[in-house]
Amino acid sequence: MKTLDKYVAREMLVPFFAGFSVVLVLLIGNIIYNNIAIIVSRIQQWPSLLYYILLQTPYFVLLALPSGALFGCSLAISRLTRDSETTMMRMAGISVMRIFLPIFVFGFLISMVAYVFQEKVTSWAESESTRVLRKLWLAPGPPPVEANVFFKAENCYFYVNTVEHHGNKLQLGDVMVYEPPVGKGFPTLTTAKSASEDNHVWMLYDGVTYRVNRDGDPELIGHFKKMKLDLRQAISDYIKQQQKTPKGMTIAELRGEMGRLAKSGLKTDTYQLEYGYKLAIPLSSLVLLFCVAPLSLRFGRGGGFMGVLIGIGVLFFYWNVILFSRVLGETGGLPPVIAGWSEVIIFTVLGAVLMWKVE
Repeated sequence: MKTLDKYVAREMLVPFFAGFSVVLVLLIGNIIYNNIAIIVSRIQQWPSLLYYILLQTPYFVLLALPSGALFGCSLAISRLTRDSETTMMRMAGISVMRIFLPIFVFGFLISMVAYVFQEKVTSWAESESTRVLRKLWLAPGPPPVEANVFFKAENCYFYVNTVEHHGNKLQLGDVMVYEPPVGKGFPTLTTAKSASEDNHVWMLYDGVTYRVNRDGDPELIGHFKKMKLDLRQAISDYIKQQQKTPKGMTIAELRGEMGRLAKSGLKTDTYQLEYGYKLAIPLSSLVLLFCVAPLSLRFGRGGGFMGVLIGIGVLFFYWNVILFSRVLGETGGLPPVIAGWSEVIIFTVLGAVLMWKVE
């Protein structure tokens, strides 16, 4: 049986590294897309920008590991099925579960590697990226202001109709500032005919401030000739916090923080959600194989293309489960504990049903 285990596991190696590499390259492109505003506005600080982008990479490595395991399994089983090797194994009296055993062991090892990588590298990189981001925002240079584009700074949303550059200063025309409500209050809307910007300090001229009432109608608060808005201070206060975000905490730190908040009578939903994800995502490298292995055995005779198609389909479903469950967990649509573990719960149940059918 050791020969069988080595043979099946060896079939997974090349597809695993190929799938992992391809998905990682695709995900890294999101780093550039998600940070294009700060990249454009802080191109002079390119060493810090490169370091910041590098610090964003470990999180995507963590997401790509289950993808590599998924494609390694689907392509390996599809190849063995296409060449009738799984049929010969079963004719020799070897059960489906025994054939899949080295694949599940492989997935378990990847899950352990992912867990250690998350605790030792990803959590540190998240905290370090916050420090680098603070350095980039507070560096001299114009903020990421573009004409006819909404952007966010601190807890406000901004829209500027025209932008003129004068060295490090900006001359802005037709400015709108939307401030969301705090708690059960009302949103506030400020408009100004013009504004000037110098090192994150905005001066708004000839403006009006409104507050939206419960019926959705704007109520006039007052006119102003000149208003000062210090975005540099706002951004500094926002990202200067020394306390780690839940995403930058380890499992032990999240557990400790939840205990402290619970003793104080405060909500721990955000921490519970992140706690579940930090355990579930590394475990996904194993859980996904429970579904992919029987599916590949069932449809593997379609050739290598079928193995790729199975991998893409399961991966698409897996990522959407993660995205929707996180949204539902953050908005209260699902309890945070269930939302954090949703992918593990769903794919474990599906895998158990599929394994029962092929066995």
